[in-house]
Amino acid sequence: MILMIFNLTIVAQKQVYKLHPVLGDTIDKDEIGKYYLFQDYTGDSIDYLILYNDKEQFWLEGISYSSGKFNFQISEDEELLQKEQVEKLMIYYESVSKEDSAEFIKFGSMISLSDSLTIKMKFMSPEFLKSVKKDIKRNYWEEKRKETKRNQEKGMIF
Repeated sequence: MILMIFNLTIVAQKQVYKLHPVLGDTIDKDEIGKYYLFQDYTGDSIDYLILYNDKEQFWLEGISYSSGKFNFQISEDEELLQKEQVEKLMIYYESVSKEDSAEFIKFGSMISLSDSLTIKMKFMSPEFLKSVKKDIKRNYWEEKRKETKRNQEKGMIF
C-alpha cells in the first residue's frame, strides 16, 4: 500500500510540458526538422520527443522505434531558446507564405546549415540562413561556457 502511494506521488510530479501551442504534447520528426528543435539531443533515429516539467526541471524524452528511449535533463534556458526558435521560424514561414514584392533566391530542395543539420526548403533568404547558423553557434557556446563554469565551481580545471 505504501509503495503504491509512493509511485503515484512520483508520477504525479512529472507532467507533460507543451513547448508551444503549435507543437502539441508530442513533437514528431517533421516538427523537429521544421523548427530545428533540440538539435544537440536528436539524431536521425529519433521518431518523436516529449518534454516534461518536474517542478523547476525540464526533462526531454526521445523515443526511437529502433533504439528505444533516452532521457536528458535540460535547463530552463534551453527550453526558452527552443521556444524562441519556434516563434522566429513561425514568423519567417508566415512572411514567406505572404505574397509581396520581395524576391527570394531559389535554392535546391535540400539546404545544409551545418554538418549535422539539413532541411528541406524551397525559398530561404541568405540573411535568414546566416541568422540561423549564428543562433546555433551562439547557443552551443553559451552551453559550453555554462558547463565550464559549473566544472570550475566543482574544482575541475575545465
